Amino acid sequence: MMRNNCKKYIILCFLPLLFWQCKKDDLVVAFRMEYPNLTFDIPAGLNTLDSHFFILRSIPTNKRFFFGSSDEASIAEITPSFARIVGLQSNLADYGFISEVVIRICQDNNVSQTNVVEKCRREIFFREGIPLNTGNRVDLLPNSNNLKAELTEETFTVVLVLRRLRDFSLINIPSRLEMQFQARR
Repeated sequence: MMRNNCKKYIILCFLPLLFWQCKKDDLVVAFRMEYPNLTFDIPAGLNTLDSHFFILRSIPTNKRFFFGSSDEASIAEITPSFARIVGLQSNLADYGFISEVVIRICQDNNVSQTNVVEKCRREIFFREGIPLNTGNRVDLLPNSNNLKAELTEETFTVVLVLRRLRDFSLINIPSRLEMQFQARR
């Protein structure tokens, strides 16, 4: 009986700790910034030992369109919402040979294959353990980085990184990257 009372007392003492860190996010979504048609090609025969970088340069932010009459200062943060890679030839595209995908935003648009690692460090979307039967679409998971500084410029650059390929792609795969960000105030 004494043991049960001790357990109840311990539970009552630690219960407030569970809710202590939980707080309601008081930021509301003001608008979404969508970038639906970023195309690139995954060439056939990529080796499985290296990471492969696909640089998507100088993407217009279209901030005037997205912000409309909203003041830039009223937006507290812009965070990733979702991203996906879709095969343009849906019956031929199969991303099952890829194990891991990472999308990073670059610090500026002057990115090349030689400086991509140094200039593109901030991960914004990722997916590890892509299923073998993924087919022609890979949904990526967002990161919680605040990208307001990058997405309020005129343009931005991202790099899509294919890591840990399981196999070779036998054909060239024309692909589209779709991304969405949420601006919160």
